Amino acid sequence: MPSVPPKGDVQGRSMGNGTFCAEDAAQSPPVRFKPRDYMSESPPPFDEKDPNAAAATFVEQLPRDSNPALKVSKDGLPLEPQPADDPFDPLNWPRVQKLAILAVLCIWAFQGPAHMITIAPAFFVIAEDLKCSINVVTYLVGSPLLAYGVSSLFWVALGNKFGVRKCFVISSLVAGLFSIWGAKADSFGSLTAARTLASAFMASPETLGPQVIADVFYLNDRAKCMALFTLFESSGFAIGSLMGAYTTVNLGWRWIEWVHVILCLICFVLLLLFFPETQYTRESNAQHHRKRRLIDNLTFPKVSGGGRSKVNNFWHAFIYPFRYIPHPAVLVMTINFSLLLMVTNYMLTSNTFIFEGEYGFSIKKTGLTALSPFLATCLAIPYSGALNDWYIARNRHHADFQPEWRLVFFALSAVLSPVGCIIVGVCAQNHDQFVSILVGEGLIMFSFLVACNLTQTYLVDVYIARADAALVIQNGFKNFAAFGISYAIVPWNTSAGYAIPFGVLAVICFVAHVPIFIFWWKGPRIRAWSAKIWKEARPSHHGDSF
Repeated sequence: MPSVPPKGDVQGRSMGNGTFCAEDAAQSPPVRFKPRDYMSESPPPFDEKDPNAAAATFVEQLPRDSNPALKVSKDGLPLEPQPADDPFDPLNWPRVQKLAILAVLCIWAFQGPAHMITIAPAFFVIAEDLKCSINVVTYLVGSPLLAYGVSSLFWVALGNKFGVRKCFVISSLVAGLFSIWGAKADSFGSLTAARTLASAFMASPETLGPQVIADVFYLNDRAKCMALFTLFESSGFAIGSLMGAYTTVNLGWRWIEWVHVILCLICFVLLLLFFPETQYTRESNAQHHRKRRLIDNLTFPKVSGGGRSKVNNFWHAFIYPFRYIPHPAVLVMTINFSLLLMVTNYMLTSNTFIFEGEYGFSIKKTGLTALSPFLATCLAIPYSGALNDWYIARNRHHADFQPEWRLVFFALSAVLSPVGCIIVGVCAQNHDQFVSILVGEGLIMFSFLVACNLTQTYLVDVYIARADAALVIQNGFKNFAAFGISYAIVPWNTSAGYAIPFGVLAVICFVAHVPIFIFWWKGPRIRAWSAKIWKEARPSHHGDSF
């Protein structure tokens, strides 16, 4: 477990939340703090001897009468990040508007995963209708999954250059148009192409979504908001099968695509009306002397209030995230999330073959099995969200905030994910009670949700304003693993049964957690070492541009 420095252990030492402890204040000259203008100065010298330096917040001591008061929460804790004195800073927006932004973001994030998996219950019907092999019909999930991850590289660059609002509004409209093509496709190749392109445009909230949450909400709400975002995103996987099953039986498989046309156009309207630009840079806040007006929510600036975009050059923004590939924090979180997604994708895709092929379930009954992963999702969200935030808030009363505090919650998923894989594999192989398989699937989904929420929240905590660049590496590479395994599902299950494949997946789940616990133990020192090697690993702050 990372070392936690007690408050007041060094005279005049700055706490990670931007304050000095009361004991030190009595022994040192009065101090007041204000955020530095990071845009107009070089980063301060990096203290290589301080293992917590990578997570430190820069503050400066100024005469008492020349500094604004530090802004604090209702609990008396300093707000992190500190908002600018600017009505266009999203941190200062009314809570009702923040929640509306979160709600629209969550609805839009639901579409991508739901679109990928809704087609799975119709595999056998589509194979017969479009005259294709059951071995290749899984490409209808695998190809969109790959496009969903790879396109994140472009969406982050486009969002940073031209604005998040613009990307979301345009992508929701174009995704709906490609879904119309999918609904009218008359060949397997045409359907695969339409679904792949639609998925690429539905991917815009995958990486930009966590950055929106970091731009709009404070640290004390971050895990809860990320948990709600993750709930909707992952519910697409859980509920998508149920949607696809009943749509296929009652309306035909083509209506799966028509449903997504309707949902995408609904998202287009919601984003157009209720999702203002959330990116913000401090460089232009001197010009924002007026109050925000309703019309400001409907315009398309590059950043909130207008001004310079987060990056100057699109191609620089596109290449920039690749600098984060060697960062240990990014590597570890990406490996864990990728492997858990790979296992979950294998389980969800195998679900159709297990229950329709082995147990003789109808399409509707197979769709109802999605309720098990959905219930697991509902349990994982408060565990990795509200409970995690409560744990962080409690510890912040006693010590500097460390992102590694979140990682202790992986202890439960490290046990449940291998157990879930073993249950699914053994019970499916032996044709045991189908309820046992549902329990195992629930355990796998619970563990995946914990990984999804906590790895992304951890990277947001560490990289703050640069979180989208770190997350695009995670989201891009994780889908390669899930895409690759999709080619092995039918051949592996057919040749080896279910016990061996899911036994291997159980080992993978356990191995995926080992680096997480290394970071839980030595994370601050690893991040301090990273900050010495790569300038991108040094602290960034709300409102920074690059």
